[in-house]
Amino acid sequence: MAASPSVTTALKHAPLGIAIFDSQMRYLAASRQYLTDQRLPADLPLIGRRHYDVFPEVPEKWRDLHARVIAEGVELRHEGDPYIDREGRTEWIRWSMAPWRTDGGEIGGLVLYTEVVTASVQARRQLEAAETRYRAVFNQAAMGVARLAPDGAILEANDSFCAILRRERDTLLGQRITVMVHPDDLEMALSQGQALLAGEIETYSADRRFVGATPDEVLWAHVTVSLVRPGDEPPYMVVILSDIGLRKHAENAQQQHQSQLRLLINELNHRVKNTLATVQSMAAQTLRNEPDPIIAFEKFEARLMGLSGVHDILTRESWHGAGLHEVAQRALRPFDEAGVRVHVHGPPVRLQPGGALTMALIFHELATNALKYGALANAEGRVAVSWAYSPDTRALDVAWIETGGPVVAEPTRKGFGSRLIERSLRGELKGSAAMDYRPEGLNCLLRARLPEIPEDNSALPPA
Repeated sequence: MAASPSVTTALKHAPLGIAIFDSQMRYLAASRQYLTDQRLPADLPLIGRRHYDVFPEVPEKWRDLHARVIAEGVELRHEGDPYIDREGRTEWIRWSMAPWRTDGGEIGGLVLYTEVVTASVQARRQLEAAETRYRAVFNQAAMGVARLAPDGAILEANDSFCAILRRERDTLLGQRITVMVHPDDLEMALSQGQALLAGEIETYSADRRFVGATPDEVLWAHVTVSLVRPGDEPPYMVVILSDIGLRKHAENAQQQHQSQLRLLINELNHRVKNTLATVQSMAAQTLRNEPDPIIAFEKFEARLMGLSGVHDILTRESWHGAGLHEVAQRALRPFDEAGVRVHVHGPPVRLQPGGALTMALIFHELATNALKYGALANAEGRVAVSWAYSPDTRALDVAWIETGGPVVAEPTRKGFGSRLIERSLRGELKGSAAMDYRPEGLNCLLRARLPEIPEDNSALPPA
């Protein structure tokens, strides 16, 4: 292969590493760039020298490729092949080999093109490693991470992001995140997003509600949103979510607890004042109407015990009220230890705490009167307590009917018991009492109107 001086000159100054070999891999020509890439002097004489003598470190795989090109006439290439030079450095070479032919068409040797691409290969590898690390962090992060287009469309999202929003990745990708924001938080979300895109803020964070997999499911997440402007590429937003559902649930429970606690304290103050007022009234009336201090003490103690019994029921029920049937039985049990002389029956009626205390005092006063003057004053008398209740009007009618006792006569004056019954019904239950002193026994009709039950009766104590 002979080349003109001008071709030889052009070859020497070519910007690529070019070397031409004969069939024995002896140099016929080489560019200066070829020598420079090999860290050899640009004027090093190579013509006539065998390639493997100049570079004994050439790996066997390359020697086999040279032989194949010369033997088979094929063209080969590689975009980045590692090569360890004589000093032990690893260089990455982009190369291509092609045969050259004589005027007779026979293969006379090969032409080798080389370019050192170590810098670009290392940069590519570093980029791939960084991408791998990014993907690992992105996909395995405990917090939800997503990349959004400026219009809010989700471009990519990790597993945690999908889990927090209760949606599959295929459903999320391409969807605008604003369609998942709770309607009550949407206006603020849009306002903050516009400020971010306008450059007024660089990032923002907020506790935000999202609509779950079903319309009535509310998901709480702490949101941090930042805008990224990657040079000439379109900007995008990075959204980081952390699930705060448990925290919000705890906060709501704490608020409800504090609210209930305040109500309980207020209710306790109210009930303690009412109880003290009742005890004060009972003491005053008992002492005023009973000159004998021992008898007055016994009466006062009996009335306190009746009041205490209903308190026991209310305490057991956490002061949420008590059933009328249990209140009546508890108040009348001391007057009928055998359980055969007092008969109590009626439909289930739930009394609020104030009403339960009132009815207990009334039953105690009626039983005390029956024990002294009425059906319980002898061994044959009986007492029947019954009631009817209308849920629509909340009207409660309680009948106290005595039979079999001594002949009854209407008292000449109204005693403390009667006044206590009337006053208690008027104050707490907005009711009245009618006493009918028949010879065969007292008939007492108690009329009351129960207060409305609070809507959240399970959570809050009745007033």
